[in-house]
Amino acid sequence: MTVETTDTQSSKPPSLARYLGVDVRPRRLGFVVIEGAVVIDSGTRMCDQSQFDGCLGQGFDRILKTYSPYAVIIRGVTDTAANPRRRKVAMAIRRRAKKYSMDIISIGDAAIRSYFGRHGATTKYQIAQRVATMLPELAWKLPRNRKPWESEHYRMSIFDAAAIVIAHLEL
Repeated sequence: MTVETTDTQSSKPPSLARYLGVDVRPRRLGFVVIEGAVVIDSGTRMCDQSQFDGCLGQGFDRILKTYSPYAVIIRGVTDTAANPRRRKVAMAIRRRAKKYSMDIISIGDAAIRSYFGRHGATTKYQIAQRVATMLPELAWKLPRNRKPWESEHYRMSIFDAAAIVIAHLEL
C-alpha cells in the first residue's frame, strides 16, 4: 500500500473521516463515498472515447467538490501490464486530488484479495457480495453473477471501489 500525503484541510480522525474510493476503467470510473461505515453516495461516470479526458475529469471534479473527502483511495495501476488508458485516467485522478490538497492512497490488488480472502471471498463476485453485506446501502445495486460469456456489468466498478475502501479501512 502506498500513501501519497498532502496537507489536508480536515482535522477529523481517520476513522470518522469521509473517504472516496475510485475504481478506474478505460472509459469510466466507479466511485463510492464512505463516512464511518456508511455509504454517502456511489455511482459510475462514463464517457465515450472522443470525450475521454475532459468528461471524466469534470465528473471527478464535481464529486470532489460535492463531498470534500479526507482522502481518495485508488487501486494501484502502476503495473506495466495495466491498460495505458487506465493508467492515464489514474494519473489524472491523482493530479486533480492533489489540486484540491487531498491525500491519495493507493492500494494493491494483493492487499484487497488478502483482506477479503480472510473473510472467505475469493472471486470478484464473492467480494462484491461481501461488500453488499458489509455496506447494505449498496445491496440493491449488486448485479447478478455473470455468465462466462457475458460482459461485466458496469455497476461492478462501484463494488470494486467499495472493496478498495473497505480493505484500506478494514471495516
